[in-house]
Amino acid sequence: MVNKCCVVNCRSNYHNYGEVSTVVFSFPKNEELKKYWIKFVNRKDWTPTNSSVICIKHFEKNYYKKGNKNQRFRLIKNLKPIPTIFDCTNLTEEGSLQLIKSSNSLRKSPTKRIFQPDQYEQFLLNDLINSFNDITESFAPDGFSFLKYDDHVIFYKLSHSTLSIPEVTECIRVNNEMHVKLFYRGSPLP
Repeated sequence: MVNKCCVVNCRSNYHNYGEVSTVVFSFPKNEELKKYWIKFVNRKDWTPTNSSVICIKHFEKNYYKKGNKNQRFRLIKNLKPIPTIFDCTNLTEEGSLQLIKSSNSLRKSPTKRIFQPDQYEQFLLNDLINSFNDITESFAPDGFSFLKYDDHVIFYKLSHSTLSIPEVTECIRVNNEMHVKLFYRGSPLP
């Protein structure tokens, strides 16, 4: 017995439609992924059984592979395969109405993922300091104080000893030529 695809209006493995057997996949055990599959099936108040399957026609080719010689097709599980292709060629007259809104897939298509703008370049632009005068207190790391002089700025962190005597534990000094010197407990770092 060949399992029939449970997606609304899909006629895969219905022999009266004249199709040859189509590869099918059982529902995943991963609950999060399973929710996306159930939503794609597009049946109101429906829960999959152990024999519920979705055919290969609803998956992008990068989500499955064929094994060696006599092995069958398998989903590539680490890609978290989600059915995304809804073929409307076999719609019946009463089946043209969609019961549930179609969902967006878990992730962007491979083409969109490849062509995302380079975030590193944007980070560099946002973090750019063009001149000494651009340095303000807003650049101070958390817990640091800021002092600005005519020819240099200092970011420093104070700690208090057991006798409540303040001590500069960390210091960043930037001169007007944008040279940076680091100090830890009063000693310069190389």
